[in-house]
Amino acid sequence: MKKALVLTLLILGVGAATFAGPISGSAEVCARFNKTDLIVFDTVVDLDYTISSFTFGVTAIFNLDTFDNLFFTAAGTLGTFELRSMLDFEPQTPAFMAWTNAAKISLGGATLFGVFMMQEMGLPQSGSYGVGATVGIYGTAGDVNITAATYFNMTDVTYYYHFYGYDWAVARDAYQSCGTWYKPSYLPYGTQTAGCGLAWSGATIYADFPFVCLDVNAYVTFSCTGGFDGFGLWFTGIETGIPWLDIAEVDIDFDIQTKTVSVYWDLVFGDWVCVTPYITLDGGGASITGLTLNALLLEYSYNGVTVKAGEIFDNNWYAWALNGSTYDFGFTLDGGLSRYAGCYYNLDYDEFFGIWVDGDSCCGGAYDISVVNFFNTALQATAFFDWVETVANLEIGIGTNVSIEFSMSLKADGLQWFQLCGNFNF
Repeated sequence: MKKALVLTLLILGVGAATFAGPISGSAEVCARFNKTDLIVFDTVVDLDYTISSFTFGVTAIFNLDTFDNLFFTAAGTLGTFELRSMLDFEPQTPAFMAWTNAAKISLGGATLFGVFMMQEMGLPQSGSYGVGATVGIYGTAGDVNITAATYFNMTDVTYYYHFYGYDWAVARDAYQSCGTWYKPSYLPYGTQTAGCGLAWSGATIYADFPFVCLDVNAYVTFSCTGGFDGFGLWFTGIETGIPWLDIAEVDIDFDIQTKTVSVYWDLVFGDWVCVTPYITLDGGGASITGLTLNALLLEYSYNGVTVKAGEIFDNNWYAWALNGSTYDFGFTLDGGLSRYAGCYYNLDYDEFFGIWVDGDSCCGGAYDISVVNFFNTALQATAFFDWVETVANLEIGIGTNVSIEFSMSLKADGLQWFQLCGNFNF
């Protein structure tokens, strides 16, 4: 922890002294304590230095025990090219993890792009590295959107380029999700095998276009191992004539020897006043046997005060109707539902009631207060009103650049944990 504090101050001090004017960034420090010990200490320092059309950045992530991650970025324009580079290290090992470079250029209605990557393929300091490259193009021609890419010792992720966009697929820096900082992720793309050769891996083309009364997504894919891997047609926007039931998508996928047809149903509801139901279909494939009400969420806001409540009847259901995979859903601390383990709070809680209040604090800042009460109806007489935990949070902005956050958890046996966080932007 002391090392993290020293390095944090060093980076901030050197950065401020060296770059002064064009430097910007942020620092975040969070410490969580249980009844007796410090259990979490996270520090994230992000500095950016802008000169001309380029921005150079450095991000350092510390946790309780280690200097967890350090990576550098550079992004900007050179003529008509948009460039981006990222270099990632694990300081505690220490080890080099990855170096990625991307460039794109727009020519009329089309954009050409390329990605080069060197990646640690084994455990840190294994000395096993792989290099890979991607070359692609995306653009529009009337009502047709097309993305095509060819790969050299890299994972085929044309799907992500086409449906999520170049920026989403390439700009993979450290990110914060549900209050947790994550290292740079090399997914969806990455190198396939160790070595410094750029052997051809494959190529894929995606296109979407309207067809009669439907929308069609089509793809064709090739690889060095399988040759012609197949093609597919995905049809969306199919109405059944039943007002509350549509077919979200029908997928027809072909390879040399087989054809697979998949049907995905979608429930259609009107606008609800303040209650959101989570209902899924029962059955499989094209067969529907019934409906299941999995959860209800209530939300009502008035004059800066928001009241939320929720009930989960069954926390395991299809994320997409009858898609073959079910997920566990749980309540989040902001009064929502999530199927991601880093976002939901506790799967054992099947009810909650919470109040959120926000407004203006001093010096141009803002404040947010929340109190969320969780219940477990399976406890019955063993708990007062089935109550199991209360989580309270207070965040106060001191001006526009500094905020302080305090949160705590209470159960029947007393205080479980409390957390202090400070955020500074400059």
